[in-house]
Amino acid sequence: MTTAIAAHDPIEKAAADEHDDVLLAVAKLNAMELGDTVLVESKPRWRLTEEEIVRVAITVIFVELVAVIGVAAGAILTMG
Repeated sequence: MTTAIAAHDPIEKAAADEHDDVLLAVAKLNAMELGDTVLVESKPRWRLTEEEIVRVAITVIFVELVAVIGVAAGAILTMG
């Protein structure tokens, strides 16, 4: 594959060939011989349930609230 454009080639031809380059690259990857390589099937990802998402959200809010209260308490105590 070359990306060089000759001086006499119209721009429209180069734009039309852009998709051919992608298809050619995919075809080359698909045609590669894997040999003894064993493809590993990917397992489905573990998904959070709604209850776990709510628990995490409440935990994050609680931790942030404690942090803000701690900063405010520290500011109040150092004002003296």
